[in-house]
Amino acid sequence: MSVVHFIEGVDGIQAQQQLESRSAPNRPPPLTVVTAFLDAALRLWDEDRFRAKSQIKVAAAMLRDVAAGDAAQALIPGSAPGSCTLARWQARMVKEFIDESLDSRIRLSDCASKVRLSNSHFSRAFKTTFGTTVCRYIRSRRVERAKQLMLHSQQPLSQIALACGFADQAHYCRVFRDVVGTSPNTWRRQSLP
Repeated sequence: MSVVHFIEGVDGIQAQQQLESRSAPNRPPPLTVVTAFLDAALRLWDEDRFRAKSQIKVAAAMLRDVAAGDAAQALIPGSAPGSCTLARWQARMVKEFIDESLDSRIRLSDCASKVRLSNSHFSRAFKTTFGTTVCRYIRSRRVERAKQLMLHSQQPLSQIALACGFADQAHYCRVFRDVVGTSPNTWRRQSLP
């Protein structure tokens, strides 16, 4: 029994036309087709529950196929561009959270919970979105904040280190040298007019 048979006679003409117009056989059904099955099921519920139930089964099968296809696609690395990235609102929220928290300890779990993702999924999506790991991104943001403080204030390096979330001045100097390639003092002298 075809899918079209289930929706015939129950305002299924539009859904039938959409099913027939689909060109690719493995392409998921449009959402309008699935909603047509569910609408038909609602209309049939009081009159013929057996037919209504069959409409719901077809819609559920379509949605399962789409979900299974999405899950299989996500398992193949690089198969779907953007399949494991942060949404714009998630990327913005994480950036803001990190920038606001640079003076304190930032945990991966805190970042992941801000955008309602598991730690592992967040790490993969973050790396795909930003092109670097969470740890390296936080380090670079701390160094950028430190550069701004060195240029616009006369604070000693020890205070700048604490204001940017580094454990101490030695930690700050080590990370700064790794990221920038020179010591903070040398960079400060070369960058000031």
